[in-house]
Amino acid sequence: MDQILNLQQKGMTALRPRAFMTSRPTGWLRIVIVVAGLFALIESVSRLSGHSAFTPGWDSLSHPPVLRPGDYRQQPTHRLPSDSAASVQDVGADDMGNTHNVRDENFYLGGTRTLTSSQSSEGRHPQPVIYDPYPEYNSKAWRNKYHGQFKPCEGPRGRDLDRTRMEDMMLVYKGNQISFPDPKFGSHEAMGLDGDVCTDRFSRFGAYGYGADNDDEVPGFLRPEPVHWDSVDWNALQTQCYERNADRFKPRDTETPSARGPLAFEFKPSHPQAEREEATNTGMKQYRARSAILIRSWHSMLWTPNHREYLRAMIMELSLHSGGEYEVFLLVHVKDDALPLFSDPQTVHELRQTIPPEFRNMALFFNTKLLEAWYPKIEEHTPVLQHHQPIQIFAQLYPQFDYYWQFEMDGRHTGNIYHFLDKAISFAREQPRKYLWERNAYFYTPGAHGPWEEFMEMTNHSLQGLSDRTIWGPVLGTGIRPLGPQPPTQSPDEDNFNWGVGEEADMITFLPVFNPKETTWTFPDKIWNFKNGLETPRRAAVITMGRYSKRLLGLMHQAQATRGLGLASEMSGVSWCLFHGLKAVHVPHPIYADGQWTPQELAQIYNRGTPENVNGGHDSIWNWDHLYDHIMYRLSYMFTTFTAEDLYRRWLGYKTTENKGSTKASEAQYGRHCFPSMFLHTIKNTEYRFGPDKAVP
Repeated sequence: MDQILNLQQKGMTALRPRAFMTSRPTGWLRIVIVVAGLFALIESVSRLSGHSAFTPGWDSLSHPPVLRPGDYRQQPTHRLPSDSAASVQDVGADDMGNTHNVRDENFYLGGTRTLTSSQSSEGRHPQPVIYDPYPEYNSKAWRNKYHGQFKPCEGPRGRDLDRTRMEDMMLVYKGNQISFPDPKFGSHEAMGLDGDVCTDRFSRFGAYGYGADNDDEVPGFLRPEPVHWDSVDWNALQTQCYERNADRFKPRDTETPSARGPLAFEFKPSHPQAEREEATNTGMKQYRARSAILIRSWHSMLWTPNHREYLRAMIMELSLHSGGEYEVFLLVHVKDDALPLFSDPQTVHELRQTIPPEFRNMALFFNTKLLEAWYPKIEEHTPVLQHHQPIQIFAQLYPQFDYYWQFEMDGRHTGNIYHFLDKAISFAREQPRKYLWERNAYFYTPGAHGPWEEFMEMTNHSLQGLSDRTIWGPVLGTGIRPLGPQPPTQSPDEDNFNWGVGEEADMITFLPVFNPKETTWTFPDKIWNFKNGLETPRRAAVITMGRYSKRLLGLMHQAQATRGLGLASEMSGVSWCLFHGLKAVHVPHPIYADGQWTPQELAQIYNRGTPENVNGGHDSIWNWDHLYDHIMYRLSYMFTTFTAEDLYRRWLGYKTTENKGSTKASEAQYGRHCFPSMFLHTIKNTEYRFGPDKAVP
């Protein structure tokens, strides 16, 4: 009897394949053809639904499911203060902030194996999915609203990008780590940010080279096709991308210099056509706005693999996947003024060698001498006090952009950066002007203030009868003729929160805006050449990362170049908005605190003062008295902080200052840390071994 296959069933003769093949080869061939046809038919039907029935190891991994913001919603995790939580009244005034100064281990006791979406996964490691936050380009609604047609751009692998391919996209996991803490300030919900997904280090940066240097199997990660990154020219890819999509944007009126060397030493004015007004009437198509992304660095910076991966992610997610809505530049400070930056080509060549080859052609160099040449009427040009001068110059030389974002090399974002900026822009656009400056001053604390709508109602109620003390249009006493829009009514009392809704913000900042005049903040008195001196009205917003409109930077440039007017860096942008009546918005993005302070406790500490002048007095949280450093340094986004770097290093799988060992034991139990979308600053050490720079000096 043939032992290869012997099917013996009731009413069925045993089938002996070997004998059948020998006696009837033609019949056997027919069976093979029929079976193959059935397989092909099943596979074809399967592919109609976007899946492969027989090749999951190849097709479903290179084309995993695609998730868009809002497609997955977990149960709300926002927790209002409970009766068991210590309230503000339970804590003595002298101990405010000290009693609950205890680390929150819930940041670290979790990972990809303990996600809220995979509690019943029976020990299997969850699989990430493609995350696509981009508009539905070329849809009927899109074509009816905007000029031109979106065209895919070429990526670093030598072919057009495909938002359904894993190697072209950032991946996310559904859900978050179980018991992951809520943000203390700001929230995903307030700014419309997707907080129901998370990323680990492989899903975030795998498409950009992370994990390509070893062959170890990683649960939930399939290595994409490798790239020889040194042969990639990101500047050329961005230029080509814009050219493919040029009909979507305002036509250029002037030729711009190449991003391959120093910023121009002299400004050669051109005669561009008058700016075209953006169509806003129903039925009239609009051009998409374009933004420059200026990433600040310096010529002696030591580049780490994570620097490269983060920069690749920004270029891919902001520029290439959007069809040129953004363009990324490196703005490199040459700190050695003795180098002949503008007269010796060999010096420029050597400086370019300090930049990784893939980024060299998008780097622009400047030094203090350049700033002095452009702004001779003000005596201050240091980065600490005049951080905006280089981007003011850039905006003059590259006027084709509508907006200019400034970022620093010690910032990181764990989510999709396009989604984050898009939601920041949308939030700012929808904010009414009434009481905007007063709301901007708050650290919005969801656990104490409730949802954003309740916070709005609270601030509005607190300002009843105080409208004459609020800011309504340009302020007086600046010595500057305001050029921004005038309020539609004489008093804010006559406006029903209509003015400003739908208006683009001239400035977007990620920390509150406050009046520094009566505080002991670090730089309240750094003022140059204003006729009213220290009596000049002004505002401050700590950390200069954010968005600036071309109009705002032009006004700042004109005032410095012709009159020598100046304010400390963190007062400059928001103060010029104040002078001219422009719209400045603090976006309440999620900020975490590694401590067990109650929301009420933090809301009281961080929002002191009268409703029209929060944090603008002797008890301001911004006072440089170090009373609350133990909280300030434990926030995930602040001028200096331990927690941003600590969170990020743990997320990368590195040791921390407290944890001298590896994270292998933790990852075996919990999986890799998986964090929701969060904007982190300051991060100085992105390699396994700590370098000389410290997050908190």
